[in-house]
Amino acid sequence: MARKKYSGSNDPHIVEWVVGTICACLVLLLVAFVAFEALTNRNAPPRLTVSTLAGLPGMAKNEVRFEVFNTADTTAAAVVVRGALTGDGNSEETAEVTFDYVPARSSAKGSLIFNSTTEGKELKIYAVGYVDP
Repeated sequence: MARKKYSGSNDPHIVEWVVGTICACLVLLLVAFVAFEALTNRNAPPRLTVSTLAGLPGMAKNEVRFEVFNTADTTAAAVVVRGALTGDGNSEETAEVTFDYVPARSSAKGSLIFNSTTEGKELKIYAVGYVDP
């Protein structure tokens, strides 16, 4: 039995050219983006700020909700947030929380639980430190 010869054209179809051009453009854009990120990344340290949040219904009076923000382009690992509660007579009570990480340009929420109520006392919440991942 004789095989039939392919009688089609050897020229690529227009769809192949369009798809190939689009793919080549996407690859070039990806390479340009990676190069831009590599050249503009200043390896700046994480910038951590902490703010308190409103309490949730049913939350204990000795608990304080907060959110830690990382506004830098670098992730912070093992972030320690400490709260100091100052009451009458300058007695200070502290509580702290450690987050596994706070991603770059992101935030994480948590709670500090003190032994005494927080009502009528001065509260300071701040980030103590972090580790480079």
